Amino acid sequence: MIDLEGDNQDAGVDEPVGKKQKKTTSECWDHFDKFFKMVVVDGKKVKEAWAKCKYCTYDAKRNSRNGTSVFLNHIKMHSVKSGQQLLKVEKKEHGSVAVEAYKYDQESSLRKLYLAIIMHEYPFNIVEHEYFRDFIKSLRPSFPLKNRNTVRNEIVAMFETEKDKVYEYFKTINCHFSTTMDMWTSNQNKGYMCVTVHWIDDEWIIQKRIIKFMHVEGRHTGLNMSGEFIACILRWFIEKKMFSLTLDNASSNEVCVKHVISKLKEYSPLVCDGEFFHVRCANHVLNLVARDGLDQISNAVWGVKAFVLAVKSSPQLEEEFYKCASECGLSTEKGLRLDVQTRWNSTYHMLSDALYYKKAFDRLHEIDKKKFDKFAPTADDWDKALTLCRCLKKFDDLTTLLSGNQYPTANLFYKGFCEIKALISGWRKSSDTTIKKMAGSMQTKFDKYWRKSNLALAVAFFLDPRYKRSGIEHYMRKVHGELLYRGKVEELIIAVKKMYQAYASKYSQSTDGPSCTTTSQEGNTDLMVEDEDNYFLSQQGTHGSNEGDTDLDKYMAEATVRLSKVAFENFDILSWWKTHQDVYPVLSMLARDVLAIQVSTVASEAAFSAGGRVIDPFRSRLDPYVVEALICTKDWVAASRKNNNKKGDRLGSIVNDLEVVETLVANMRLEEQLDEKVRLCPLYHSYLFWKRLAFMIINALYMI
Repeated sequence: MIDLEGDNQDAGVDEPVGKKQKKTTSECWDHFDKFFKMVVVDGKKVKEAWAKCKYCTYDAKRNSRNGTSVFLNHIKMHSVKSGQQLLKVEKKEHGSVAVEAYKYDQESSLRKLYLAIIMHEYPFNIVEHEYFRDFIKSLRPSFPLKNRNTVRNEIVAMFETEKDKVYEYFKTINCHFSTTMDMWTSNQNKGYMCVTVHWIDDEWIIQKRIIKFMHVEGRHTGLNMSGEFIACILRWFIEKKMFSLTLDNASSNEVCVKHVISKLKEYSPLVCDGEFFHVRCANHVLNLVARDGLDQISNAVWGVKAFVLAVKSSPQLEEEFYKCASECGLSTEKGLRLDVQTRWNSTYHMLSDALYYKKAFDRLHEIDKKKFDKFAPTADDWDKALTLCRCLKKFDDLTTLLSGNQYPTANLFYKGFCEIKALISGWRKSSDTTIKKMAGSMQTKFDKYWRKSNLALAVAFFLDPRYKRSGIEHYMRKVHGELLYRGKVEELIIAVKKMYQAYASKYSQSTDGPSCTTTSQEGNTDLMVEDEDNYFLSQQGTHGSNEGDTDLDKYMAEATVRLSKVAFENFDILSWWKTHQDVYPVLSMLARDVLAIQVSTVASEAAFSAGGRVIDPFRSRLDPYVVEALICTKDWVAASRKNNNKKGDRLGSIVNDLEVVETLVANMRLEEQLDEKVRLCPLYHSYLFWKRLAFMIINALYMI
């Protein structure tokens, strides 16, 4: 075929006369001009129908055989809203009504349907449900509802599109990534690995993305897991940006992390040769420490537990108990909880609930002493429960604090663990034999993991301007005593300087910045924190520094930030570093990477909670690749929407925003322990249905 350029002058010529032309109804013709082109085919002149884009030079042949898909796809490149124009009535504030022009866009509506399936974890076959189809048709009879296979394929295509967007976004990131990794076994009896990356962006907002939710075949050995992790990192081309990897304390992870470090060194040098790469999950450490202690004193809580178990064993008795609670002026919404052997904090919550309802227990006992004498706790039982509850509260508070993903936790680890260590040391000197016995077991386990803790987390504490060196000295003195603390402080300062030198050699910019005396002091400078553990805030350092000093020297010379008690508790460390990055150019780069370290694997565990809802007993045949598409797309879309809706808001994912971390993780682990008989029980399936419905409702409320 030869195009006769000279005959191209008839662009815009009308359709040939004598032949009735088919009416063109496609919306694409609002954006394309039709014309004819004379071409030579087999030596003969032929007039062909073409169309040219109104917004660019693109043109293409038009005929009934090819349809209009090529033109509709091109329109998308210009971000043109197409569709039937309608009127949209919206209620405004104060009861006013606004009427606006609205265009129906079929492709956009289909995408919203696919997003609803992803975000709310609906089954693919919802599009084949009779009443759902009736509902959609009642809104728009011509809406092209697809079958479940088409929906699945379209969602997988969306996953690939979103993956490309995240990949391109990663290219623009100029800092290091901290990662978390964990394993999970689904109800398909398949092992899944979740890999998340965390970083602090240019606006000093902490970010997170799930980059892999993969099925891992074979045994979950350290070598297998390391191989899958390295492959994932290489696929995303982020092997040169790795800073840390957070894992739980499974023995296989020791082998895994050693192999990961050795492989990453082949592609790019790690910060300080990988010395600070491995981070152990703080929540797992706390769980092991607390559980070891409680295992030693299980008999001490039996008196209270027996009464709770007796009340919850009968619906009638539980109803009578809550009547007693109402008579005592106590809320019945709080409820009673039983402990679970695998979750130490369930013991804490059981004791906390029982202590709250102590008056109701006493009243129930008084009503029927003969019946409850054998269950009723003694005064000594209640005293032990109160003492244990006070001891375990610090563990529970710290676990909750370190489970966050919307704020840095690396700077919170050192202070929290030092306080735990000091508490355990104090309990060992207690006159209460129960507490002393518990503390002895806790001390052994704590010391084991304290020696293995990553010094990078102490560096993060040092980089918190509320503490600096004086904070380190205070807690080292508390933990190690007057004779040993100075050596421990110097050990940390050496680690700080080592990391700083690694960054100073990498970044060529000058460390000279504005005078440190210009550093703003946050909060009320006249009101100091009353907590004795923060006494060092009142200490004054030497302001300013000599010319030629590094910004690390300047930072250490500056006094700690002086704050009121309220300002201290609500201090935003990322905002502080954002406003001081010009003062400390190299140190701020170090702070940006160190503060992004995750001290727990909660991000991955939360994804497993979502995975448990996606792969429920009624969708247990989902292909692992489809599972990954659903989990990752949900995470990416949610993060993108949150960024767009609330500029500057702390970025996370719906996976994290919907979680009450402890509850979801606890549920996940409890479900894993259910035997096959329980899983086959009809009541269990009813429970799963109502749990799933609850999550759907929560999701829906969140998206409003």
